[in-house]
Amino acid sequence: MTETEVIAEKSDKKLRTSLNTWDLLFLSLGGIIGSGWLFAAYAASSIAGPAAILSWIIGGVIVLIIAMNYAELGAMIPRSGAIVRYGQYSHGNMAGYFMAWAYFLSAVSVPAIEAEAVIEYANPYIGNGSLLYNGVVLQPIGIFFAALLMVLFFFLNYWGIKIMGKTNTGMTWWKMILPLVTILLLVTVRFDVANFVTLAAGSTGSGFMPYGFAPVMAAVATSGIVFSFLGFRQGLDYGGESRTPQRSIPIATIGSVLIGILIYVLLQVAFIGAINFSSLGIGAGSWSLLAPLPDGSYLTPAIASLNSAPFASIASSVGLVMLTYVLFADAYVSPSGTLNVYLGTSMRTLYGTAALGYLPEPLMKVDEKRRIPVMPLVISLIVGIIFFAPFPSWYKLVGFITSATVFTYLIGGPALRSLRRNAKELKRPFNLPGSAILAPLAFIGASLIVYWSGWPLVGELAIAIYLGLIVYVIFYFAKKKDDPSRKDIHTSKFIKAGLWVPVYIIVLSIESYLGESAYGGYNYVPYPWDILMVIIVAILFYFWAEHSGIRTEEIQEIVTLDSQYLKSEDEPFKTGGGE
Repeated sequence: MTETEVIAEKSDKKLRTSLNTWDLLFLSLGGIIGSGWLFAAYAASSIAGPAAILSWIIGGVIVLIIAMNYAELGAMIPRSGAIVRYGQYSHGNMAGYFMAWAYFLSAVSVPAIEAEAVIEYANPYIGNGSLLYNGVVLQPIGIFFAALLMVLFFFLNYWGIKIMGKTNTGMTWWKMILPLVTILLLVTVRFDVANFVTLAAGSTGSGFMPYGFAPVMAAVATSGIVFSFLGFRQGLDYGGESRTPQRSIPIATIGSVLIGILIYVLLQVAFIGAINFSSLGIGAGSWSLLAPLPDGSYLTPAIASLNSAPFASIASSVGLVMLTYVLFADAYVSPSGTLNVYLGTSMRTLYGTAALGYLPEPLMKVDEKRRIPVMPLVISLIVGIIFFAPFPSWYKLVGFITSATVFTYLIGGPALRSLRRNAKELKRPFNLPGSAILAPLAFIGASLIVYWSGWPLVGELAIAIYLGLIVYVIFYFAKKKDDPSRKDIHTSKFIKAGLWVPVYIIVLSIESYLGESAYGGYNYVPYPWDILMVIIVAILFYFWAEHSGIRTEEIQEIVTLDSQYLKSEDEPFKTGGGE
């Protein structure tokens, strides 16, 4: 073991193991039911019309397949900040670093987008609407209040995992019940079946799918649909602080996605049925007119109001006054709860990245009293606030977060199959049936979501990921002088095992550039040939990724310490001091 690995093992043991199955499930649900339920149904409808229902099903099924792969990995190797470690465990330093950096970019930006959601709902009531420009973009005063909200939840995380976990459980009960009540009331008071079949004047296609199938898939990635489901990873990232991770992680990971699919599909149905086009000042079936105009404004004041508070606006228009007040209250609870969870997630992501040896060792230091790594929490807060500058709006930031996160999920399927071959000795409390099929399907699904995010966003993501190499190179050469035993990312073994990752980043960018114009591409490969192109290329890269996996030193250490780290399914797994 290198010095870094020894420190990482000692730090893992200090983490408090106080979360039970319900806590992990509600951490994942708390990540899933956040600002997405407040905004994504509106955004998806403006892109795909009533067919946005299909977008939720497609996105949910893809994420469910991805989550099933991670359920086996998480139960097999439960660690805090786990997702950033799997690429390292299965494919070595090169793959591990690229995935860890991309995951950090996504995790650290989620608290910012949740704070933005709170401010967008608060805008009409604070400062006479001065928090936002055009009802969408944060003004300096809006950024101040969003940053203040993040600071408040910084202290909630600082007080420790037990307080944060129990607080989140209570908030998530509220976040589950309110969407269900909203669905029931809207369907009861106003549900216009004609909204599902009416085609706007001058439009082609069908009333249910007015703009064709390509926008249905674009909505999956760009409207907040996949973003809404990404919270399933919380059960994995907090797994090292669970009492019984072998049982709790699969339940939290898969169960949260299934519950999320049910709630979000019903919310989309209720939203479509409750829309009153005449009150919005537009013709029936004119879903595309719900989107902002090129200058950021909206066609009518009623549409602007719908954009800033979709469900609350609809509830007000149909006379559900009490529900309107409750929804405005929830606009602070739901995003704040997710902000709370993800601030802890980004902290654990930095911790996990440092545990792999990619960042300075002080980031692994766990506070003896709080049992959390404090420095990563501080850095996560600062970097999250910085994200307000390039992405000062929920709608601007959601696509970037989706692309960055889903890119990191590419490693799940290849890692699972590689570890089955290279680490057969590891105990697998949850053994994914049909993984030979589900693993490549997860890889293909993740590739499609990144592609659907569209050009130039995919290219910008590639640049952001490659810029992370600068951070690594600076730290690497500084660290190499002090730690001659440090494993070299440039050794042929690690290059061979992880080369597919940087190459695939470039290939996905090229596919996005060449692809369907509905996704921002230049239409050299139009729909549906673009989808076929992405699937074929993804299959080729999947098999490259799976068969390039190696038995890394980290996996060898885990196998060696199996009796200490991987207890039987019936015994509580303890990485930390516990309670």
